[in-house]
Amino acid sequence: MRRTACLLAILLCLSTQAVQADHKKSTKKTVEEFVAGFSLSAATRCSLVLNDSKQEWPAVIFSLSENNGHPDGAVLLPVSEFERTRNLRPRWGRAGLELAMLMSYSQARYWIRYSRFIEDWQYRLTWADQKRRFFTTEALRFDSNAFYLNWTHALAGMLYYEFARTNNLSWLQSLVFSFGGSLYWEYIVEWREIISINDNIMTAVGGFALGEAWFQMGRYFHNSNNPVGRLLSWLNPFMKANGWLDRKKPLSAYHHNYNRAAQDVYLFLGYRNSPVSASPDENTGNLAVSLHSRIITDSSYGLPGRVDEKFSSPFYSQMDFDFMFHGATREELGVTARVVPLGRFKQDISWDRKGFSLYYGLGSAFFLYLKRPVTDYDAGKIPVDRPEDFHFELPRDFRDKLAAVHFLGPVADLTLYSGPWKLRLKTEAYPSFGMINSLPLNSYSADNDIQGMKTTLKFYGYHYAFGPDLESLAEITYRSLRLTGFYNYVYYRSIQGRDRFQSWLTDDSPLRDSRKHYGLRLEFRIPGTLLSLTGSMEGVKRWGRVHELEARSLEKRYYLGLKYRL
Repeated sequence: MRRTACLLAILLCLSTQAVQADHKKSTKKTVEEFVAGFSLSAATRCSLVLNDSKQEWPAVIFSLSENNGHPDGAVLLPVSEFERTRNLRPRWGRAGLELAMLMSYSQARYWIRYSRFIEDWQYRLTWADQKRRFFTTEALRFDSNAFYLNWTHALAGMLYYEFARTNNLSWLQSLVFSFGGSLYWEYIVEWREIISINDNIMTAVGGFALGEAWFQMGRYFHNSNNPVGRLLSWLNPFMKANGWLDRKKPLSAYHHNYNRAAQDVYLFLGYRNSPVSASPDENTGNLAVSLHSRIITDSSYGLPGRVDEKFSSPFYSQMDFDFMFHGATREELGVTARVVPLGRFKQDISWDRKGFSLYYGLGSAFFLYLKRPVTDYDAGKIPVDRPEDFHFELPRDFRDKLAAVHFLGPVADLTLYSGPWKLRLKTEAYPSFGMINSLPLNSYSADNDIQGMKTTLKFYGYHYAFGPDLESLAEITYRSLRLTGFYNYVYYRSIQGRDRFQSWLTDDSPLRDSRKHYGLRLEFRIPGTLLSLTGSMEGVKRWGRVHELEARSLEKRYYLGLKYRL
């Protein structure tokens, strides 16, 4: 009996171990299969019931299925794929090649057409002349080019920046491309000319603000499931091209998880009542078309939880294009780009939607406002080496324009949450470089000879200036209603003593100009749609002084239209 009992005990132990081994093997196989197929490929939304009404409130809830048809298309990744999209290899060689190709084409084209810019020639290809250009401040001047030519240097800087940024370089590394491209063009390509201070500022700093905002907008559309958004992703063809070269499965290099509720990206189409260039003193009906993007890259912004962290990559970006048409004629063009790349983000929001979100740091911006010119000289169609074609015996007839680069300045944005209520407060301040139309010049030229004044002023109506830019915004949201008030103010004093033809000036007196833009906007979000009905009232108040002559103007604008959220 004892031997039988011992034998049974031994058999029981062996069978138990075998079952355990089989179970472990089966479990290991199951885990391996689970891990292999584990994609966390979609996020879903939940809704909290607030005051007996459903309000969308995004939260991170994941599904272990590969395709759950979620409309936002947000994707959570395995660790290896997550690390790949977080740590993309910078493509320095490809970025440099793309920049070199553009530079080579532009340089060849410019040198072929060099004789058309003979009024800019001031230096010869001799050691004496080039030594003065490179090693003294003699050549550092503000140039005499038309307004359209000078502000578009920011677009060139945007391209230089984008070559780097869409090849996985950081914003600081990409900034080297915009600065380097600008310096190469000014010092090498334009070796006959002065080294334009305004071109370097517009290309390098303006190119950074435009380029980063363009990159962020392109990446947002690149990740969109909205068919209109996917179409708009082609607004950044460099991201498309370089993304195709870097294509990998399952995701592209530019994949990013966005908290869609925190973004404000939309198309606007509507009616605008305001003056036009041909009748600046009376309002008339016009068509307003806009594309606006205000993007927060941190996917936890506005979600329940606590956050306190520094950021050293762009946290907020803004890219706005505004057009006004009177019939088939484009009356106004506006471009705004804004980036906050450095700062701190704090957030404390409870699950019952009470708390705050705050970010503050340093930002930079680019701004363009351009009315349709009504004369050839204001449009830049006449070069400065043909002064007889300007007909200075007639009073000037310039229209308002401003191109500004806002250098690094403090930005703070606070949002308070309480159930269905949301209050947002934002303030910004920048040191600003601008090219601004002199408001009193038209009146001044009627009784005074302006031919001895600053070169760009007498030929094209604008002057180079420096001053403070202050901006603020207050916004209150209750369910589907949003009321926004804003106020922007910039004051400029002309920069003295560095005109391209400084020795020719007989009247280099300082000029002063300011611009205030303020307004109130009401928006109603139409339930169950991507549309919002929007109406606003705005004012643009201008002031300027030439000698003792002052001028003031007030333009009133009224909007009514539809926003389509993207």
